[in-house]
Amino acid sequence: MTNETQSATVTQITLGEALNEYLSSLKIAQRHEHEHYVRKYVEHADPLTLCSSLSGSRVESYAESQIRSSDPNAQKRVEALKAWFQFLKKKNYCNANYGINVRVRRTGGRAGTSAVRVEEAPIEMTADGLEALKKELSEIESKVPDLVKAIEHARSDGDLRENAPYHAAREALAFTNDRKQRIETSLKRAVVVDASGRDEGLAALGSLVTVTHIERNRQETYQLVSSREANARERRISVESPVGKVLLGRRIGDEVEVEAPQGTMRYRVDSVAHPD
Repeated sequence: MTNETQSATVTQITLGEALNEYLSSLKIAQRHEHEHYVRKYVEHADPLTLCSSLSGSRVESYAESQIRSSDPNAQKRVEALKAWFQFLKKKNYCNANYGINVRVRRTGGRAGTSAVRVEEAPIEMTADGLEALKKELSEIESKVPDLVKAIEHARSDGDLRENAPYHAAREALAFTNDRKQRIETSLKRAVVVDASGRDEGLAALGSLVTVTHIERNRQETYQLVSSREANARERRISVESPVGKVLLGRRIGDEVEVEAPQGTMRYRVDSVAHPD
């Protein structure tokens, strides 16, 4: 039996629901270590996706595109995702442990060959998303001095081996510095999506798209954003998600189909708006 084989006995639960359960099951230190990497995967795959619809090839494709040997946090990403997929299998949310498909992608040529510098592509974001990232960076930077003081204070309490506050403060600082570094890297590549010459009737990054779920006769409004800005609760969906992909480039009146484990879902585009 391959990783692609679906099991009829798995529990039907979405990635978003499983993520909340998984994070609540972790100790604080492990949650700080793993949350960002697992949440990034869930947002990429779409929180509304059923865990039972995952496959080894899709997980491997994600790992190949996102985890590079040049990334100083590559091993942390691998460990976090392996633990996540092990949890899904243990809870019977998936038919296999797809952690075996997660590995570091090796880059570069053979020894003795000249290194080739790869220019990283710009990260397109909405203006709101870029501002939110800058705000988060500012908030993180304001926390660092207090975390350093907390470490110094805890260190003065004696034996560091049995000093839980000291280790907790160090872990919090490491998590904060890691997040700070990732935000700074994203900001260096971030560009606000160019709206000049935009076709106002076309759904694009940043657009508010109102659709009707045809089978359910239910209307919903989504904002199409980058994967870094996706937030299921706020109806901000990534243009890399199944629904986001099919809505991108659509016009009012278009009908689209999204393949889902429970069947094909059909949507009609009712309106497209472009917030300032």
